[in-house]
Amino acid sequence: MVTAFWAIVVFLILIFVHEFGHFIAAKSVGITVHEFALGMGPAIFKKQYKGTEYSIRILPIGGYCKMEGEDETSDDAGAFSNKSALARLFVLVSGAFMNLLLGFIVFIVIMFSTQQIPIPVIDAVVPNSGAEVAGLQSGDKITKVNNTTINSYNDLKFQLSRYKSGEISVSYTRDGANNTVSLLPIKSEDGSFIIGLKPQVENLTFLTRIQNAYYQTEFMGKVVLVSLGDLISGKIAFTQMAGPAGIVSEIGSAAKEGSSSLLFLVAMITINLGIFNLLPIPALDGGRVFFIIIELIRRKKIPAEKEGFVHLVGFALLILLMIFATSNDIGRIFPNLFGAKI
Repeated sequence: MVTAFWAIVVFLILIFVHEFGHFIAAKSVGITVHEFALGMGPAIFKKQYKGTEYSIRILPIGGYCKMEGEDETSDDAGAFSNKSALARLFVLVSGAFMNLLLGFIVFIVIMFSTQQIPIPVIDAVVPNSGAEVAGLQSGDKITKVNNTTINSYNDLKFQLSRYKSGEISVSYTRDGANNTVSLLPIKSEDGSFIIGLKPQVENLTFLTRIQNAYYQTEFMGKVVLVSLGDLISGKIAFTQMAGPAGIVSEIGSAAKEGSSSLLFLVAMITINLGIFNLLPIPALDGGRVFFIIIELIRRKKIPAEKEGFVHLVGFALLILLMIFATSNDIGRIFPNLFGAKI
């Protein structure tokens, strides 16, 4: 029951924030919004206000912002389809933007419950390590690894987690001067690669809490994009994908560990949702954005029926992908379910 409760709360918050982004953007550019709903199925609460029906529906599995002319042509001056390409673009990206903003706000909350964090500044160098051989010293601030900017200690750990072989380039500042060295990471006892340094710990202030919340949001977005790239390139197997059941399970586990774990997972999921929704995949906001970009380039609208067909096919493929991911979840939760001997 605890898992189900927190899963419903998290999903409703993420959906509400996303659809509210579309809603306020649509209202701001004069688009007629017929209904703003939280949940699906029969309505358990409805209220009409200034031309829009606000409703709460019985099934906590979704929500929507129903706009005039969103998927068809309309003679209404306030129809989505009759607004300029830039206005429609603004409305489409606003949902994902609100998810990313939520992630940033959640990380701010986490930072204000934290007193200290490790930073990419060297406190001590491990003897006989790659860092010592390269001449790195206490007080050096790591700024880049293989030309990738390092803003946080998580950035540094992430770059090392992707190390395969050979020397890496490490840029750092010392006494206001920029320097770059090459060094060879070594394998630690747990099998991970390290360069051999211990980070300094920073006492957080109001400004550094906000700054680090931004860095955490940026870092999580980078992890999502890199993971998607690895999935497409085959570096990560599709069998490792998690579906709804897997996400619910993770939410339940995080809720049992405490508020910080649950908040971190909420931030991770909402940032993931925001980025994924902007991918140029039919049926997603990013797919609709892609069509608008084509429209801006060719200065001519794509026929609604052709775009609608592409989104229909895309929606069907997304459903298949979700079914596949759910089957992965079932396999992880019940490993002996398929092919079990009785």
